[in-house]
Amino acid sequence: MKIAVLGTGEVGSHLASSLVDLGHEVVIGSRTADNANATEWARSKGPRASHGTFADAAAFGEVVFNCTPGAISLEALRMGGAQNLKENPD
Repeated sequence: MKIAVLGTGEVGSHLASSLVDLGHEVVIGSRTADNANATEWARSKGPRASHGTFADAAAFGEVVFNCTPGAISLEALRMGGAQNLKENPD
């Protein structure tokens, strides 16, 4: 399954790692495409792991996990893009 994880902190990176270990393709998203935590995480997890912006991740995922701190969750979801977060009927 293609999964997006919004947030590169401890919760997001641990969840994303577990999902990759279970065989899923995961994009971890942050405010910027060159986030150091996300870059290192993707490098360490192999070919099923990648990183990008919140919008990149949200566009990729069939399922999206919001693992951002409460104070920025709404901003992260806005940055993810409404078009990327709406239900896909396929």
